[in-house]
Amino acid sequence: MGRPPNVGPGPSFRFTANEVAEMEACLQKANFVVPSMEVICSIAEKFCASAERSGKMIVQEKQVLNWFQNRRHAQKTKTMKPPENLSVNPKSQVPHMMPVPSGRSASDSNVLMEFEGRSSRDGAWYDVAAFISHRMFETGDPEVRVRFAGFGGEDDEWINVLKHVRQRSLPCDASECVAVLAGDLILCFQEGKDQALYYDAHVLDAQRRRHDARGCRCRFLVRYDHDQAEEIVPLRKVCRRPETNYRLRLLRSSRDVGVNPKREVGETN
Repeated sequence: MGRPPNVGPGPSFRFTANEVAEMEACLQKANFVVPSMEVICSIAEKFCASAERSGKMIVQEKQVLNWFQNRRHAQKTKTMKPPENLSVNPKSQVPHMMPVPSGRSASDSNVLMEFEGRSSRDGAWYDVAAFISHRMFETGDPEVRVRFAGFGGEDDEWINVLKHVRQRSLPCDASECVAVLAGDLILCFQEGKDQALYYDAHVLDAQRRRHDARGCRCRFLVRYDHDQAEEIVPLRKVCRRPETNYRLRLLRSSRDVGVNPKREVGETN
């Protein structure tokens, strides 16, 4: 791809190996349920007070929360593939989605549907735990009051349904890297000096590499929509949009009939 990551001056935030191990153990103990905000805060404070962090870069609660959510989704993706023929018309769903339990659509089809919302406070995307209420804004656009997963009522926000609510992006497992192509809109985990959050980005280029025992080793050059920063990222930081499910279906059917799957989905690398 030829261009180095561009994350601004100064070091990027990274969890240490010990911190990752501790969070992994916590998540497994909770059977892959994201801990409460109280536990999240406690972990962040503990990391900040450690010898490795003391007097250096702090660990924010949002960074810890995002790690847990990303790891939980990655685990869920391995054990349960999402439905392949989902479509959402937010405008028509709004009047009906309020009483529906968190994570389910309002239709009678009982299809599992999960959503994410874009916070007006930092422009990042978070999983929606529940839709609390709805209203029509002055412009005529519907708005919903959402509770983001891992946060309490004090962090509820009113957000525009048409612009800032959508079906949840999907973490990719190692076999799904071929469905991520140049030009795609993705949700990407950006680790900066002061925060590590999920933002919209577009794939500029994809460098395909042979997989090994560690899994996918492909790299993707992305440009974040909110600040135009460019960075080379591994697959683990990429969440693809559900609209790309058709590519995986096409790849599977192509393999069944012996057709070159890369050619079928338009991959030229």
